[in-house]
Amino acid sequence: MSENSRMARYHANEEQEPQQQPAPPTAYQRRPALARWVAFLLLLLTITVGLRLTVFNANYTAGVVSRSSYGEKVINRLNDDLENLGISGAPITSGVAQPYLAIGVAELYGDTTTTTVDGTDLSAAVSSQAQAMGVTASSKLLRQISQEAQKRAKAAFNTTAMQQAAIQVQRAKKLNFWLMLAAVMLLVVTFFYALSVHHVFASLGPGLALGGLLSGLVGLGGYFFLPFVLTGTSQTVNNLLTAIGRSGLGVIMFAGAAEIIVGGLVLLGHRTFRREN
Repeated sequence: MSENSRMARYHANEEQEPQQQPAPPTAYQRRPALARWVAFLLLLLTITVGLRLTVFNANYTAGVVSRSSYGEKVINRLNDDLENLGISGAPITSGVAQPYLAIGVAELYGDTTTTTVDGTDLSAAVSSQAQAMGVTASSKLLRQISQEAQKRAKAAFNTTAMQQAAIQVQRAKKLNFWLMLAAVMLLVVTFFYALSVHHVFASLGPGLALGGLLSGLVGLGGYFFLPFVLTGTSQTVNNLLTAIGRSGLGVIMFAGAAEIIVGGLVLLGHRTFRREN
């Protein structure tokens, strides 16, 4: 018994080795400033890309012009020329005239690389109308009509008021391009920073949602205040630029709504994943 008691006292006096405690889980660190920065960059990118694809795109703008009262005047003159040549029925529509108007818009934007246009739709429309009238449209006549359409379209954008507006539009186009390029570069840098701090999706979700909301608000505000901003040109040109601008801002508002939905889904998915882990 004495031997056992001495052994018990010996072991009791030994220092117990400290047990390794499990490392506490790393607390999730919110970075609202990063999410707001991402939202600002996405706002800038949405607006600049949206304007580049709509307002500063010659084909898109020509489509808006062809459906406006300004474009209708050009189309009516082309149909009057056809009627003088013996082909009535107004075969030239907004869709047929759009490629020709795009050349005039491109020159307005300072782009002179496009000098030819595909006249397939125009030739088909005129030939079909001529055939319905019992006559045949020769290739020479179709070529003459195509050349006349190009002249009419270029003349429509070669007025004094249009040339004055072209200076402002070209400046805005260049500024929009450099802002878009800056937004892309800053987003790339921000992505690598968020990747280094393991905060990509945590910033992407709120950034998309907030950026989409801001894009929608900016587009909505621009939609109503654009006519007050466009000053210094004729009323006809102001109305045309307002129609073009509002069409582009409508696309930006739609993109903003889509970003809100995607951002909400990313945010929900990130929170669900974080709770499960």
